[in-house]
Amino acid sequence: MADLSELEACVLGLVWSEAPCTPYRVHSMFQSSPSPHWSGSAGAIYPVFRKLESNDLIISESRLQGRRKSQVFKVTQEGKRALKSWLGPPVPDWVTSIPVDPLRTRLRFLGALPPGKRDRFLMDVQDQLTCKLEELQQDCRRLKKHDDPYPHAMARGAVHLTRARLRWIVEIVRAGFD
Repeated sequence: MADLSELEACVLGLVWSEAPCTPYRVHSMFQSSPSPHWSGSAGAIYPVFRKLESNDLIISESRLQGRRKSQVFKVTQEGKRALKSWLGPPVPDWVTSIPVDPLRTRLRFLGALPPGKRDRFLMDVQDQLTCKLEELQQDCRRLKKHDDPYPHAMARGAVHLTRARLRWIVEIVRAGFD
């Protein structure tokens, strides 16, 4: 298989870490992710499963869950190789660059709003980041109990990024550009 897209690699990684795993489980994990980037709809997830299976990166088996038959998936040896290749090293430069940030983009053009609306925008962002930080800290505490330390490390990264964004907004509010 050619290079994996980020979505394909993430699905493959989740199947690897959660195996045996259903597409519904991966869809649920995306829905509960604090990142809107990973809000993969069922309409996006199921085709990824089909593609990964057709490329022999995952394999399915039927299981009975109550009265229903369901398909559960696990990663093949070829899938493990593809996952390791995607992880790197080497890590592509774009992975460590500044990602698209709609908040940063909006701040670039905040001068288009009158002062009162700018202030309300900044207060709203500050409130939302404060709430998001609390949610992420709860998630971090939950993941600390996980056997694998890397989900907790990922959650800590989200906490650090959100704290940094909150400090940045507070700095802008205190600077009072108006």
